[in-house]
Amino acid sequence: MSPTPDLPSPQRGLTGAPLSLEQLEARVTERFDDVRADVLRGELTLFVPPERLLEVVAFCRDDEELSCEMLADLSGVHWPEGEHVVERQVSTTGWPDYRVSREQGVIEVLYILRSVTRNHVVRISAGTQDTDPRLPSVAGIYPTANFHEREVYDFFGVEFEGHPNLRRILMPDDWVGHPHRKDYPLGGVDVEYKHDKHIPPPDERDLREVVE
Repeated sequence: MSPTPDLPSPQRGLTGAPLSLEQLEARVTERFDDVRADVLRGELTLFVPPERLLEVVAFCRDDEELSCEMLADLSGVHWPEGEHVVERQVSTTGWPDYRVSREQGVIEVLYILRSVTRNHVVRISAGTQDTDPRLPSVAGIYPTANFHEREVYDFFGVEFEGHPNLRRILMPDDWVGHPHRKDYPLGGVDVEYKHDKHIPPPDERDLREVVE
């Protein structure tokens, strides 16, 4: 029986030391005085005005101390206008009831940047009004954003200006609406499949009919 190979060291591949959350925050906010930072539960979030998004993202990639070479994730969340109550979820998250009130609906796009050589992570948040959501595309800085931005466009309707090929990636091209928005109608829709297969909305389905 051959001996078990040694596991790689967690430091393998690193060429620099990771910055602390405080150092990461200071590095960006000293360069951009209109960026707000928040540290919560051991994670750093930088709230960036949309018009500064490209500058901040490029700085995080190119700055020698930050060295965020990788866009690890890009996702969206819809915060609709009005007053909303989030019920207690003690059994799952431990969160109490809380109330949120917004005069203007917002779609928040989150960018997770990781330094491969230093092993630290930065989250960037940029918001846009949900009535006409638009943000500059970061695909020219991180090419992998091409597909990430198409997914956010598909599900939330955010127009990423400057994207090389902004079109749906999961839903059909002629789909009406954006399913991950909070104002998207619930209850499901009729779905027509090839070979005359028809799936009714969830509230009209007979599970046996769907399976058979």
